[in-house]
Amino acid sequence: MDSLEAANRLLEAQRAALGETSERAREAELWRDATPAECLATMFALCREADHYLAQLTPGQLERALAPAPLPADTVLLLAAQRAHAA
Repeated sequence: MDSLEAANRLLEAQRAALGETSERAREAELWRDATPAECLATMFALCREADHYLAQLTPGQLERALAPAPLPADTVLLLAAQRAHAA
């Protein structure tokens, strides 16, 4: 990518394409007639693939990749208010 702006445009185009209802319907159709055993086998294959790619990362990269996403600030405020109200 030439620039951050170009990368952001590409990511936005991918997000828009994958966010469409037709894309979700197409993905769901792949699994509509799958048996539980087929779903489980696919999940194991995907986990093996993820393990392969995670094994390529340095320890620092792996730590960042596996770190949970922080909660949005508004969610933190709601949880704090709920905790204060319950006390």
